[in-house]
Amino acid sequence: MDELHRHELVALTEALPAYNLRRVEIGVVVDIGPDSTYLLEFVSNNGVLYAMPTVPATQLMRVYLQADMVD
Repeated sequence: MDELHRHELVALTEALPAYNLRRVEIGVVVDIGPDSTYLLEFVSNNGVLYAMPTVPATQLMRVYLQADMVD
């Protein structure tokens, strides 16, 4: 996977039980750490933050919205 950048949408490829997060749950990259780790933010539909784990790139996949794919 190419390097991720701040504010990109990502989905988990594995569950994170310690944070009560399921596989394919969508979050946002808020910071980039060493060794391809990413601080993510997971927010509810009403804007309440419910998890902020640091996750290795191997457990993430980039999420593309239809608007992102338009040239």
